[in-house]
This record gives sequence, C-alpha cells and structure tokens, in this order.
Amino acid sequence: MFKGWKGTLLYLLVIAAAFAVLLSFWLAGRADASAEEGVRLPILMYHDITDNPLEAGDYVLTAAQLEEDLRALKENGWTPVSVSEVLRYVREGGQLPDKPVLLIFDDGYRSFLTRALPLLQAYDAPAAVSVIGRQAQRAGAEAGSAFMSWDELREAAQTGLVEFVSHSADLHVYCQRSGVARLECESEEMYAQVLQGDLQRMTGLCEAAGIALEPVFAYPYGSLEPLAEPPLRAHGFLATLTSEEHVNVLTRSADCLYLLGRLNRSASLRTQDVLSWMECGR
Repeated sequence: MFKGWKGTLLYLLVIAAAFAVLLSFWLAGRADASAEEGVRLPILMYHDITDNPLEAGDYVLTAAQLEEDLRALKENGWTPVSVSEVLRYVREGGQLPDKPVLLIFDDGYRSFLTRALPLLQAYDAPAAVSVIGRQAQRAGAEAGSAFMSWDELREAAQTGLVEFVSHSADLHVYCQRSGVARLECESEEMYAQVLQGDLQRMTGLCEAAGIALEPVFAYPYGSLEPLAEPPLRAHGFLATLTSEEHVNVLTRSADCLYLLGRLNRSASLRTQDVLSWMECGR
C-alpha cells in the first residue's frame, strides 16, 4: 500500500511538471504573439504644475488634476513605465505590463520637483523629464528660476523614479527658428552644423553636471524637420518624441521608437478625456 502511495505521488509530480512546462511554452507563445501584433503605448505629456486653478491652461496643469490622473490610471489598470523599460522592450526583448503608459514632463519646470514628484512617489509612478540644457544652466545661476537647476535634476534622479531625455541645449527658445526647424536661408550643410553643434553642447552640459540622459530626443515645440532625423539617429538617439497626438504601437523593430506621438495634457481636458484617448486614440 505504501508503495502504491509513493507511485501515485510520483505520477502526480510528473504530471505537474509537464503542465508547468506546457504553461511556460504557452505563455512564451502569447508573449511572442503580443510582440508581433504590437503593444499599445500612450504617452502623456505634462508641462508646468500649479496649485492655483487660475493659472491652469494649455501647458499648465493643477496638482489636483495630476493626482486625479494618477489615481485614475491605477484604478483603470494602466501601469506607468520608464523610458528605459520601453527601450529594453523593443531593443532587448524585455517585457512590459499589460497596459503600459509613459509619463513625460517637458522642459524641466521646477514645479516638477516641488509638486509633481511627491505625487509620483505616492503612486510609485516613474516618469521622464525632457531637459532644456540652457534653462538648467541658467537656473543654477539665477535665483527664482521657473526651471530646475542641474543640482535639482540630480535630486529628482535620486528618487529612482525619474529619468531624463534631451529637449535640446539651445533650440527650445523663442526666436526666428522654431525648435529644430531649418531656416530658409540655411543650406543643408549649415543646418547640419547647427543641429550637431546643439547636440554636442547638450552632451557636454550633461556630462559636466553628472546627469545621465536616456538616448531619447524630444522635439522642441514638437516642430518636426525631415533633415533632423538622420543626424539624431547618427548621434545615438534610439527614440524621438513628437507632439503629434496618436497612440503608439511598439514592436520588436527599433524603427517603431522614432517619431513617437504624445498627448498634451492641458488643463481643459478631463481625466476621463485622457483615459478615452488612451483607450481609443481620440
């Protein structure tokens, strides 16, 4: 009788092991199929954060609205992911949660540190900050700047929730050039020199400040320039971010990381509007 009991137990263990192997193959197959079909990735683009509703607008959101977004994302099954996780998924075969969302805070406003970051910590939500080199440099020398200094950017990074991407060194300024757009008076060679010079300045500023940038470039003002993509890729950027409002589809192809769309989270939108866009792309 004892022998029969041991035999039955051994049989059940073999069946369980076989089931586990089959389950792992099934899950791997589903993951491969999902990668081939593509994973939808909405990107939400935030800017300045205020406590005063009277200051809210197209590029200024209240802290209460941001918290409502974070709460709704969690309640509706969305998981904020980091830029590095997105890059690993596409380029290294990494994994993403079922409903990933990327949160980007453009320009590096100081309100990110004082108002947004505490909320991100409370909801354990990673985010990226698009850094303007000139503004971070000025903030370190000017009292009362609206932007984070290099020291404050490093402080944000120490939380483990914040990564940084490039928003250019000097091209995010109000002048005759709109972001990286080529001027009519510039030859292609002149334009290439301007862009390469800015990219090199940004690299130098970040290295001197001890700030690590993810290899991602956010177009200033979302202004696209056909001549910009080749030098950006040649410089080592593995992804580019636009201000075109469409939901992205990630595959295992590196090309899917370029010209990614983002929704500008203006104060005029309701959180429900944001969720609807994430689900439906509108």
